[in-house]
Amino acid sequence: MSVPRSRTLIPAAFANLSQWPAPDEEVLNEEILRIYRPRKLAVAMYADGVAHEQITAATAIPRQKIFYLVGRCMAGGEDGTIAGFRALVPWKRLRGYERRAPVVHELGEGSGGCAGALSQLFARFPEVELHIRNRFLGTGERSVRVVRISYAELHGEFLDQLRSLGFTSEDWPFSTKNCGYKSLRQFCIGLLSENATRWFSARSGEEAARRHGVGSGRRSLFPQLRGYGACQLDFHKVDAASVLILETEDGGRLPVPLARWHIGFLIEERWNLVLGAFVALEGNPSGDSVLEVVESAIRPPAEESDAATCPLTVDGKVFPIQIMPEIAFQGFGVLKMDNAWSNAATEVVDNIIRTLGCAINFGPVKAWWRRHPVERIFGKLSERGLKRLPSTFGSGPKDTRRNKPVEQAVKFEITIRDLIDVIYACIREHNEEGNEGNNFSSPIGALQHGLNRSDSGVFLQPLPIPAQQDLKLLSHVEVVKVCGSRKNNIRPHVTLGRWKYTNAALANAYDLIDRQLIVYCDRRDVQVANATVLETGEQLGALQGPANKRGDHISWRNRALMNQAGLSQRLHENSTSVAARWCDGKADELRERSKRARNAKRASKEALSLSKVQADQKRIGDKAAVGDSLIPSPPSISPKTGSFFDFEAPKTGPTYLGD
Repeated sequence: MSVPRSRTLIPAAFANLSQWPAPDEEVLNEEILRIYRPRKLAVAMYADGVAHEQITAATAIPRQKIFYLVGRCMAGGEDGTIAGFRALVPWKRLRGYERRAPVVHELGEGSGGCAGALSQLFARFPEVELHIRNRFLGTGERSVRVVRISYAELHGEFLDQLRSLGFTSEDWPFSTKNCGYKSLRQFCIGLLSENATRWFSARSGEEAARRHGVGSGRRSLFPQLRGYGACQLDFHKVDAASVLILETEDGGRLPVPLARWHIGFLIEERWNLVLGAFVALEGNPSGDSVLEVVESAIRPPAEESDAATCPLTVDGKVFPIQIMPEIAFQGFGVLKMDNAWSNAATEVVDNIIRTLGCAINFGPVKAWWRRHPVERIFGKLSERGLKRLPSTFGSGPKDTRRNKPVEQAVKFEITIRDLIDVIYACIREHNEEGNEGNNFSSPIGALQHGLNRSDSGVFLQPLPIPAQQDLKLLSHVEVVKVCGSRKNNIRPHVTLGRWKYTNAALANAYDLIDRQLIVYCDRRDVQVANATVLETGEQLGALQGPANKRGDHISWRNRALMNQAGLSQRLHENSTSVAARWCDGKADELRERSKRARNAKRASKEALSLSKVQADQKRIGDKAAVGDSLIPSPPSISPKTGSFFDFEAPKTGPTYLGD
């Protein structure tokens, strides 16, 4: 159906009437349909170019009414498009009511017959409307505002402002029964349609405002099309108290309560399968903990390791990578995390992308609904395991299950290992339990079924063999400059975390001095480090730390914390050295003796002693400035100038034996 050029009331962009919005005629009653159908036919005949006389004869609608109906159809609708055939429904209001007649109302007549009175008042006094908006939404005020002012209190301020403008009991709203309270409340609620985010932020809090995007009707940019397409990572504070057991020399056991700690999960989004977990014994999860969670899901644990074993399961296995060895080093397409500082750390992002090749999608902080699968699993595992223990913290201080959790943990000696075993057992139970989201199939069963079907879109996508053999996911990567000196024969080395690293290849490569290396240091053990020449890509192999640090197998983060604490303590304890205090004392003594002009010979000896101490201190300082090399170099001997026999002849002749 096309519109002829002569019918200019309908723009060319809306010439196709089949695309116009229309009401569902099945739900309209007979009285409305008796009026609506002739109107729709008249507009359709007008669009087809039928003569006006024929339209009037067929629909009994006069010519001017046809123009009016077409104009209503072209009016803007609430959804941003034209009103279309919806405008032809009887008594359909396209825009808000605008009152033009003055309000004539007597006290005692109720509140009827005052439609549009508040809008008319705001049109006369825009400052009143501005004040209502600012007070209700908490914006545009310089003074201290009332947080979430109530409708009754706002109504009182509204009436006070009108009285200051000269309103009397004969004017609206004072002439009504409720003094305009109902109209004012409806106006405030109507502000929601103007700016929903600001409305919820002012009236319901920031969390409610952030939740405004939930259920918006828009499809996700990352639909769940297949397994291992996207994974979610998040941390959860453990909901139970625990203790650390200290054993005394006499065999006693002292339970020491611990602060609450976190556990991180990595789940597969399609089937809600828990792929890996890591216990972060930290007040706030660090970047190292994030990488540990990812590695637990892709690298199989060592056979002698008990990090991922659980005595509460049948075979001691916990994660899918242990049950299905074929998915070892399995990659995925997208990793979803919140925008917390540990996740957004540059090194964390770089390591994950460089190792797995996946994209990372950051969501807002404190917006659990963006990653509801992992949050739902947290709640499910807590209800199933930790909140059933006597040391549970419950869901909050008012939870009836909460009964002195720290004291209960001490009484029953509930250790961290006990809580970890409960969590691991719940993970295994969750992965093997059917749920409605997977059509009553278990997450691990859905994964196995998807791998067995070629049309499921699920397939093995392991990391490349070189990446598996040299997994640098938990490596601290840093570009460092090679230190050393050809002049003083200080062998080449690098400094990383205030430690000197070298090996046989680097120590003899004097040509690398002042050049840059890429050093990969294991975050778990700083003794493990490998170096590569930045310019050429030449691999120098494993580096060795200082000889006096050979037994210090500590993590990168712990070493950094120890360095910071040690340097801070040294600065706090810093004071004048013993030698400086001795020199100051001697100098004061010399000045005192010079004033008295006594014992000049003894004073000169004191000055000599003072000069000697200062010279010794200067030599020690010069030696320290050069720095100690990792491999001690032989002392440098400068040859004498001139010949060996270049000496002055004696003035007397030689003396011979026997003379």
